[in-house]
Amino acid sequence: MEPERVVDADDLERLAKLLTDKRQLAEQYYARACRLVGQAQATPLAAMLRWAGETATELGNRAAIVRAAEKGGDPFGALSEFGLSTAIGTVSGQDRKRLTKDLKSVIHRSATARPEQRAEAIRKFFGKLTAAERASLAIEQPDVVGRLDGAPATVRYAANRLLIERALTHEQKDLAALKATDPKSPQATLLGKRVARMTEFLQPRVTGDGRSVPRQFLLFDPAGDGRVAEVFGDLAKAEHVAVMVPGITNRLDNYNDIARDATLLLLDPETKKDLPESAVITWLGYDTPEFGDSVLPAKAEAGAPALHSFRAGLETAKGAKFALFAHSYGTLLSSKALQEGTPFDSVVFMGSPGLGPTVRSAADLKLRPGTQVFVMRAPGDWVSYTEAHGRDPAEMADIRRLATGRSSGHSEYYMQKNTGLNNLQAILTGDGCVQTFMGSPKLDDEQFGAANVRVLVKELQSRVPQWKAGELATAFEPIITGVMNGGTDIPTLMALTTKTLADSGLGGYFTPQDIAQIVGRSLTEAGPDQR
Repeated sequence: MEPERVVDADDLERLAKLLTDKRQLAEQYYARACRLVGQAQATPLAAMLRWAGETATELGNRAAIVRAAEKGGDPFGALSEFGLSTAIGTVSGQDRKRLTKDLKSVIHRSATARPEQRAEAIRKFFGKLTAAERASLAIEQPDVVGRLDGAPATVRYAANRLLIERALTHEQKDLAALKATDPKSPQATLLGKRVARMTEFLQPRVTGDGRSVPRQFLLFDPAGDGRVAEVFGDLAKAEHVAVMVPGITNRLDNYNDIARDATLLLLDPETKKDLPESAVITWLGYDTPEFGDSVLPAKAEAGAPALHSFRAGLETAKGAKFALFAHSYGTLLSSKALQEGTPFDSVVFMGSPGLGPTVRSAADLKLRPGTQVFVMRAPGDWVSYTEAHGRDPAEMADIRRLATGRSSGHSEYYMQKNTGLNNLQAILTGDGCVQTFMGSPKLDDEQFGAANVRVLVKELQSRVPQWKAGELATAFEPIITGVMNGGTDIPTLMALTTKTLADSGLGGYFTPQDIAQIVGRSLTEAGPDQR
């Protein structure tokens, strides 16, 4: 067991002070010895002075490590993992209080400033600190520093690793207690998945060329469904950076799906190594909605400023190009962030339910001149067909639509060895070799029944309360698939619709006449101009 786990921090600090006091007395003896017998004869005393000074510093350093470790995790390991100074004992208790106070003051003063100004204020603050002071803040205040946009990336990596260790220990205890009392509880299953994810976070990532590197988190918050932002690649050296913004039902417990997509995006299909001079960031930095509230814009509106702040705080190579890859509900959030002025050099919307009711073209996003905007809609992606949050960007004339290859449905845009992924990598690296969608923009030419689905979903949603629209969409997904496959006639669709509404508890919002009218419209009135 490591000594800092069993030695009291107060004892270490008392020993350090004792050595420092004795060293001061020894310095007086050394000066007198030099006068009496000469410097050469006093050399052994000089060696003792050096030992006393170095030992006092080391004891103080270990005391600081012990104090941080008392809160959980391995602070020394977190600092070492990312090449930060472990000599935090050189930062006195008084200096630690000053650092905490000064950081709090900077955060408070810049709270109402634009994200770019806040991030710059934080950069300047950390730029004036010593290596030991930066490391001290990382382990003294990891919950503040880990999410602090503008702080050095390595300092945030160390802080978040410590937070992950502490959260893992806490949830492992909760899981053990729950398994002992109610092992079949759904909460036990959820906790098990969260524990598995956090355990993975502490294991190294294997790069394309077989190297093991520590996983790098710019954000970790286990509260609620959990929030995570992870860097794949060397952000400090990257000249091309992609920020991935996912959509509904993404959480800490199923985060490995997002991480897998990021790994595929960064992997060069030819060399099987990570793409050179590139980095990918997964940004699960907002409270993603479930199906029930996915038709409401509230969580996108709340998350947009957080994405803007995150982008402003990224620390990369000078002149790096940034791409924004948004999927599903994440496209609505990204749209709002872009309208706030969040800068990206290129943007890709995938499987979008709409960019907001006021956005009917790329011009409405008010992007910086030169920003490239692309869109992907795979055949059978009924989330796009619903247009739950406005016009589908795949049908906007001033947005370049890209081919998706073999992808289908809502969740295959990062499919390996496929045109869609090739297009995303081309945009990330800036080589410009993208494949444009060559078919007709009309839904019926894309997949049979798609326009019918748009009418069906809109008619159904118009008759239920807004907060029930997500439940309705979930219940009708099998029916929607059947319509798009062309295997559903009017009598069958009416019967399926009636049964699904009854089974889902939503039948009270519809009369038999309503159902007949909706089904009739969906199969006879659909057209490319219906909104």
